[in-house]
Amino acid sequence: MPLVTLCYHKVGTEKAEGRRLNVDPRRLDSHVRFFQRRGYAFKRAGELLRDDPGRTVCFTFDDGFVSTLDNGVPVFARRGVPMTIYAVSDRVGGTSAWEGEQARPLADWDRLLEAQETGHEIGNHTGAHPRLGELPFDEQVAEIRRCDATLRDHGIVPGSFCYPYGSLNSESARAVGEAGYRIGMALGKRLPRANDPSEALPRLVIAFGDGLPLLLYKLYVRPHLKK
Repeated sequence: MPLVTLCYHKVGTEKAEGRRLNVDPRRLDSHVRFFQRRGYAFKRAGELLRDDPGRTVCFTFDDGFVSTLDNGVPVFARRGVPMTIYAVSDRVGGTSAWEGEQARPLADWDRLLEAQETGHEIGNHTGAHPRLGELPFDEQVAEIRRCDATLRDHGIVPGSFCYPYGSLNSESARAVGEAGYRIGMALGKRLPRANDPSEALPRLVIAFGDGLPLLLYKLYVRPHLKK
């Protein structure tokens, strides 16, 4: 299993953040330690094509929630490894309005810059968090480029892209490349394979209840079950 790509969102206690799209900081720490004990290299998403990944794990966090900066970044700082956080440029410092009544605060530019300065990647998660798979090619490219320009205007250098909702269509990987990115992170119930386009790499989504036994199941058992 040379490359493991994991998708998280919020990081907080159940009392503070609920269960939806959330993981407890202690559970996140146990996931990080699991891969450290097994000798995996930790890489930011934007680094995945630089050389043979070998035994590599990439921890990614969608949307840039305040809870991720408050509770997730310290886990990685304590363990001395990097993470990738995907920011929605139009909503930085606001809330995840696309979640409706479940919207939660998003980190501001200062917090994102601080994370970048301490070694983490801040990636491109579009300008407004649309479902790219429902947009024509030119609009997909424009959405990605708009986020890229805004991030760079604020001193952030994104190394990779992430699909909101994991939504993509037959033209999305090409749109990501057209917008200037070699790495695009999607979603899936499996890890990347050699024939996956680098602009649409699947990630395993980690849920609140995914302790180590369930993480191991998703990594080692579920991919081999007959459909």
